[in-house]
Amino acid sequence: MPPYNARSGENRRKAHRALLIGVDRYEHLGRLPGVPRNLELMKEALTAEGTGVFDPDEVMVLLDPRGRHTVGEALGKAAEEAEGLLVVYFVGHGQVDTYGKNFHLMVAGSKVTRDKSHPFSNALAWHKDVMHWLWESEAEHVVVILDCCYAGNALKELDLNPEKRFALFAAIREGAEIPVARSAGGTRFTREIHRVLTEGATEEGSLPGGDVLLAHLDTRVREALAGLKAYDGQDWIPVEFHQGDDVVLALGRGESAGPRVVEPKPAPKAEAEPDSGFVLATDTKAVPPSAFRRFRDRLWRRRGVRRSLTLVMVLALLGTTGVIVRNLLPGDGTGSCAPPMELRVLTDPDLRATVQKAADAYLKRDSRACRRIGINVYEAKATDAVAAFQRSKAWQSPDGECPASGECFRPQRDIGAQPDIWIPAADSTWQRAQDTSAAASGNGKVTGGSVVAFNRLGPLAYTPMVLAVPDGLSLPTALQTGSPLRELVSALGASEQKASVLRADPENTDGALLATTALYSPTSTAQPSELEQGMEGQLTPMPGTAAELMCALAASPQKTLEDRAAVLIPEQTMAQFNLRPGDKGRQSCAKDTLSGRTAWYPSDVPMLDLPFVHVTWKGAARDAARRKQAIGSFHKWLSEDTSAQRVFTEDGFRGVTSDGDPASPDEHSLLKASANTRAVHSDKLPQNGPPATSASLTDTLRRYRRALGPGRVLYLLDTSTSMTDKRVFDGSGRAKDLVSRSMNSLGSEDEYGVWSIAPVSRKDHSDLVTFARHSRAAAQRKVRAAKPVADVNARVAAGLRDALTELRGGTSDADPPRLLVLVTDDEDSAGIKGAELTSLVKEAETPPRVRVVVVSLQGGGCTSGALNRQLTAATGGRCLDPSVDLAKELQAEVAKTGTGDAE
Repeated sequence: MPPYNARSGENRRKAHRALLIGVDRYEHLGRLPGVPRNLELMKEALTAEGTGVFDPDEVMVLLDPRGRHTVGEALGKAAEEAEGLLVVYFVGHGQVDTYGKNFHLMVAGSKVTRDKSHPFSNALAWHKDVMHWLWESEAEHVVVILDCCYAGNALKELDLNPEKRFALFAAIREGAEIPVARSAGGTRFTREIHRVLTEGATEEGSLPGGDVLLAHLDTRVREALAGLKAYDGQDWIPVEFHQGDDVVLALGRGESAGPRVVEPKPAPKAEAEPDSGFVLATDTKAVPPSAFRRFRDRLWRRRGVRRSLTLVMVLALLGTTGVIVRNLLPGDGTGSCAPPMELRVLTDPDLRATVQKAADAYLKRDSRACRRIGINVYEAKATDAVAAFQRSKAWQSPDGECPASGECFRPQRDIGAQPDIWIPAADSTWQRAQDTSAAASGNGKVTGGSVVAFNRLGPLAYTPMVLAVPDGLSLPTALQTGSPLRELVSALGASEQKASVLRADPENTDGALLATTALYSPTSTAQPSELEQGMEGQLTPMPGTAAELMCALAASPQKTLEDRAAVLIPEQTMAQFNLRPGDKGRQSCAKDTLSGRTAWYPSDVPMLDLPFVHVTWKGAARDAARRKQAIGSFHKWLSEDTSAQRVFTEDGFRGVTSDGDPASPDEHSLLKASANTRAVHSDKLPQNGPPATSASLTDTLRRYRRALGPGRVLYLLDTSTSMTDKRVFDGSGRAKDLVSRSMNSLGSEDEYGVWSIAPVSRKDHSDLVTFARHSRAAAQRKVRAAKPVADVNARVAAGLRDALTELRGGTSDADPPRLLVLVTDDEDSAGIKGAELTSLVKEAETPPRVRVVVVSLQGGGCTSGALNRQLTAATGGRCLDPSVDLAKELQAEVAKTGTGDAE
């Protein structure tokens, strides 16, 4: 097939759009001074006279958008208006989570958090946000160009319709970072794109006429970047992918390019009128599309009005078009659409995907050219949502001052705008949000004067929490329903197959918290610390959602874990992951080898009932009546329309009867799929646990936060000569600063200390901070005052052995979590090899468990250092090097053992 050319044949009359997004000034991340020039270069390349495939008024430039919603609106607009070619370009910071996954594009207000399950706030998730809009677009060909770190990760998170023509050009391969360009002249990657697209094609390999295809662009940019290095020292290699035909990005200068066709524009109006066209977010100006073009674009995409449009044009020749066009044009009759009223829907992370589908289906019902409402669905960590509502005044009037760390409570920043609708997973959650006592919030601080009110309108769907047991494991059939969770866990533990029980982070989702409450039952034979250490030993860090837990099992290097792990997840999640290859709705991360699972229904875990909660705010009177009506209409459709209920049942949820009870699955339900017919109780709903109380859930959170603490943490700080020679000892982001800042995750009940392993005496270590309980501020002052030791090498092996002994000592009957942190430049540990390394690793593996985290201040230290890799792998720890944000990641690792966040 010939490549797609926006300027050939019938494509010339279609609406084409390009959205250029750049972020220069970040509030919480480093500035990128080359971004404004990048946007100029890209616009020039795409609209250049004689070679550009876009007209200037088809290009929108968005510089320094502060919020993800601003980008979402612009992306949605461009995706909706594009009929032919849609190009989306982004330059700014790209980020991934601690697993190297969950690729996000960072906007001006984005922030990296310490929460492993919700690592970014106010950022654009590639898969959930960007791909969602691109998936919805009816454009014939979509091209995305990413000039940011980790851009290649986007390729790993594509979920495409196989019939959609889509292309991606990423500045760098998966998992790699781009050296920051300090010049204001633009980044190297974008400069090369501009050069190739404006110079025209080379003679070798180009099509007749010299058109530049994406494949040609990739080849020539690769050639230009050959020899340059990424941040990790590896080769800088761009990544190109296309599904379907290739695409022309610049017209050749040969004869076949043909003349440009320019649509006639209407005469200027006597008065300027509001315009809904493309607008630049800062001072740079963009030319809006004409009223005629907007009129044509909006109507021509709607097949039902094409004949009517033809009639209008005929009448126009007869002089009668004035009244008719004015009546047909949307909004005020000028072709402009007033901004739709936005309904903001906050939901549980386990529900986000399905609620988004429902919102999209609701909006598609509106056939009018101008949409009256928009629906923005966003998720928040369940405990964050509850805390934000309990301290609702902070949502409108955030704390006036933040500590130097920037860790203060600001719901607008960390969650998003005040929601109009809240759909938690469980009824108990919104009830807990109304309890503003310090005991209920679990954090000891409550902002007085609630400014929020709730109106629960009823459940949207149901799904029970189940213990999803791999088909290779067996349990007594009599326990499948009506038995408490402790009996199911005990039966699994008694089997000869060494089964494990796992669940997602209980702070992140309602379902995981309810399951944890049952796990911590007073009649349970295991203590919370024993349960949590057991789960942490199998899978670290614990995934944030049920789906992420199943994906982690599918990707686990422990090939037997997925076959012996019984997981506490919603029934609908289990049903999705039971689907086999080729089944509609099968999760993309599920491997063919992932075991099917059967649901066992614990009697003491309440069912998830997805309540629809209308949220109102004091002082928010503008459009209150209209907003209330829109919310009521949305709820009525969700709860009464069969097509709305089908959205939920097709995702594995159980519907709602006219009495508000769980409905039996119908023929459209995922629970009726062949992979699930024997896995679930589809006809008769199993017994359900008693309602959870606010007090019991708060107590569970308190016990969970302390289950892995108070802990014992011992830092081994390399104070040798090489640390100062390499300038990694003093200063922000260096050894002492990293240790001091990570102590923010330690509490007054934790035992911790800091040893120098380059001592001046004959001892293998010396105390910088004695191993005991401390005032955190005093301990941090001692670390900041530490001095390097001249002409002394670090005694790494001896220090590690002494530290393991110290951490395992003590007279307490408890089995506290233990963490050993080695901070080094690797120079004095490189020689630990062979038998000495084997012996050291074996000693580290000896019970009781001590998790080891190595902070290597040497680039690539986690890939080249044998000690670092083997020691952390053997103990379930982690190696950190400059390829990650060392301060953030070390603090997160210490938080797994310390109790600073639980105080």
